[in-house]
Amino acid sequence: MMKMVLQRGVFSFCISAVCGLITNLLIEIIVRFISGAKDFVPLSPEYMSLFPSETIAMEVNILLYGVIGFAFSVAAIIYEKERIGFLFQNLLYFLITGMVWVPIVIFVWRLNRYPQALIGTLSGFVVTYVIMTMVGYRIVRKNISEINMCLADRL
Repeated sequence: MMKMVLQRGVFSFCISAVCGLITNLLIEIIVRFISGAKDFVPLSPEYMSLFPSETIAMEVNILLYGVIGFAFSVAAIIYEKERIGFLFQNLLYFLITGMVWVPIVIFVWRLNRYPQALIGTLSGFVVTYVIMTMVGYRIVRKNISEINMCLADRL
């Protein structure tokens, strides 16, 4: 079980890192094309000041996307714990994943200084939570159907 969870986590790390890379690439290309700003970088200046170069900042940024994806994937195991209710599963999932992405968004990326970027990022997390809630709900529904089938077979 743990091996499967870690495999999922590593796969999600890779997917999230690539998606983060593509998203930042598209943002940079589009903004540079539309505004003509040759020096635009889709990272906050405060974040970039933490690193000796823009390329290292971008590479670490890509890894941070991977860390967030890893956390979201590994934390999804909570939906497979049948002893706790669905609402409690959602609350735990939100808290566990929030312990990963909130510090990255606020303290590392420092998006709290850029309301538009913060709102866009938070919107992305809300969409992720909606998706995970739907996935979790489907798992619960499937489990209930299986239980009902077992009960029907006994009658």
